[in-house]
Formats: sequence, structure tokens, C-alpha cells
Amino acid sequence: METPARLIVDLGRLDDGKYEHLKGALDRSVLEIDDLEQLRPEGDLVYDLRCELLGDELLVRGTLRLACACLCSRCGQTYHTEFSEKAYCETFEMTGLDTLDLTESVREGIILALPSYPICKEDCKGICLQCGQDLNAGPCTCAKGEGNSPWDALDGWMA
Repeated sequence: METPARLIVDLGRLDDGKYEHLKGALDRSVLEIDDLEQLRPEGDLVYDLRCELLGDELLVRGTLRLACACLCSRCGQTYHTEFSEKAYCETFEMTGLDTLDLTESVREGIILALPSYPICKEDCKGICLQCGQDLNAGPCTCAKGEGNSPWDALDGWMA
């Protein structure tokens, strides 16, 4: 298996107070999130970063974007969206280094922007807990209140 490209900054090209603009994409395999059920990257991790050497520190800030196919936590439908970290900012100590690999930091930045429970839209109604009907498509036809719920046993506890 081929190793994916890394995001490396050559510090020799930076003088104190000057910056370098990095723009491009990293293969989605660097994210190592292929085993998630609810979220699947559909494209590469796109970055637009400004790297600035300030004394013994490198300041990196910019934006990160990732297109994904998601499984809605409420209704179970697949939808497509793009997640972004618009205020990515990280500092690195540079004492004695010639290059710096930003790949892990950028990976963490976009993963933190991903939702734990993705939803297709804010007003998603989910599914009926009795019949499984997608309530976004319309109301269900099951009779509410009929049948036994697994929670019925708890109703008498607080009485």
C-alpha cells in the first residue's frame, strides 16, 4: 500500500516575520476514518494555510474543508455536505528543526470539525419509533398509544 503524501513546511524558506502560503489537498486516506459508519469522506482534505515564522515559533492559520457523505442520525437517510474549519490556528516550536510535518495537526483540525451525530437538516423529524416511517416524508399511519412500549415498565416507578 502506498503511503499518502504529507504536508511538509520547509522552514529554511521562511525568515522571521515572513510567511508562506500553502494551498492544496491531502489524500483523504490521511484522515484514517474509513471505518466510520455515519460519515464517509468523498474527496480530499482541502487546505488553505498561511505559515509565518515568529521567532522560534511557527504560526499556522487558515481553513480546512472536507466533502462527506453522511448518514443522518435522526432519519437514517444519506446526504452530502462539506465540513470546514474556518479558523484553524496552531503554533509549533521550531528550535533546531529544518522541516515540519503539518499532516497530523491538519488531520486533527478537520476531525474536530466533524459532528459526532450528523443530521441532514436542523428540522429533521427523524423516524417514527413504532413503525419506522421517515417523518420527513409525511406522518406515519400507525396508531399512537397502542401496543406496549419497552418504557411502560418504568411508568409506575415514580408513583
